[in-house]
Amino acid sequence: MQIQIRLFANLKEIFGTDKIEIDIPSQLPAGELPAFVAARYPHASEALAHVMVARNHQLARAADHFTASDEIALLPPVGGGETDTFSTGSLRLSSEPLDVSEAYRILEDPHQGGTVLFIGTVREWTGAKQTKHLTYEAYGAMVRRQMEQIESDVARLYPGVKTLQWHRIGTLVPTDIAVICGASAPHRKDAFEVANLLIERLKKEVAIWKKEQLADGRQEWAPNRS
Repeated sequence: MQIQIRLFANLKEIFGTDKIEIDIPSQLPAGELPAFVAARYPHASEALAHVMVARNHQLARAADHFTASDEIALLPPVGGGETDTFSTGSLRLSSEPLDVSEAYRILEDPHQGGTVLFIGTVREWTGAKQTKHLTYEAYGAMVRRQMEQIESDVARLYPGVKTLQWHRIGTLVPTDIAVICGASAPHRKDAFEVANLLIERLKKEVAIWKKEQLADGRQEWAPNRS
């Protein structure tokens, strides 16, 4: 069976393309796909050793099998990429600058007594390491589904709290806004708790990667955690 596999971040650079086509056994488990690909592309075996497999915009279970119509992707663990964007108001993946005042207006509500916005910006200095710019990539369709899941989970835990998750993709320089997470609630305690929960989950779970261009000329893929 022939399948098409989408590639992101460092995998895209190693293969020199954002997708490959490969013939696999019809009952190959998803958990064995990275090793199967590595056997055919030995130059990428090190990078493939720790990837995650996505099937139709969700992480695949190790025992899952594929069909020819599945959208399959190999995701590096450095969790931006596909350049498709989206905006539903409260959820956004954008190549355009993020506007703090617009985010506040979306959360503003006469029934809410507290609004908290977390603004994440590009940091120039990390210890002695100087960053010239960051490039964010994202698997857009999967990002949207993951953000929707976070939004749904938070709504169950904190009824009545409004939330917002926005992330930028593309090339950003120091002090540019990369992410905005926000919450408005009847009381400030819930607003603080939810805003913190949103950014923690977004950083840990959502399929966004970043590549750092350092001032000394080095480039490196880094976890989208800070």
